[in-house]
Amino acid sequence: MARWTVEPVSRDSPAESAPIPDRAWPGSSGAPPLGDWLEARLLDRRVIWVRGTLDDLVATSAATKLMALDGSGDDPIQLHLNCGDGALSAALTLMDTISALGVPLEAVCAGRAEGPPLGVLAVAHRRLAASHSRLRLGAGEVAAHGSAADLTRELEQHQRQLERFIELVAQATRQPAERVEIDLGSGRYFEPEEAIEYRLIDGVWNGRTSASR
Repeated sequence: MARWTVEPVSRDSPAESAPIPDRAWPGSSGAPPLGDWLEARLLDRRVIWVRGTLDDLVATSAATKLMALDGSGDDPIQLHLNCGDGALSAALTLMDTISALGVPLEAVCAGRAEGPPLGVLAVAHRRLAASHSRLRLGAGEVAAHGSAADLTRELEQHQRQLERFIELVAQATRQPAERVEIDLGSGRYFEPEEAIEYRLIDGVWNGRTSASR
């Protein structure tokens, strides 16, 4: 009968000394969270995602990334927008940042651009929306609180922001400011073809190319 023996592996043997590849896959120990990893990969491709409610924190983060990409190269930037609502102040932060960019910005709505976020889409250098997108002009809600003097100041500030928002959308769409104000006040919805006619967008996005007029 054959005898089998097990030899201990020496510390100097190839089996012990061969390095084990260190793969820092997302979610593994020592690796960044999947969201951070994916965001970094998208930034490498000069792509920024803005999703959810467009508040001041989200807008400041996106504006910072836009400025960083603007200063790091001359290639176009792509902004993917999917926001069902937002604040005027946040939208204006992004709209003013976009106007100051030195590189082309293509904005794509693949879901919703409702309320102030639609202004962000409108002022981009190239504007696209998927055929199923929900597009609505609106001013957002005013969260006023405090004393009577505080309420007055907040309402005055909101009115100034509203006037600035209307001005920027009117410039981007080449529509009379009065018409933009009326449509914004009524919360007008646009089908993609209507948005093209209104000059809110340039074409319909199908994932790769656009069909524009």
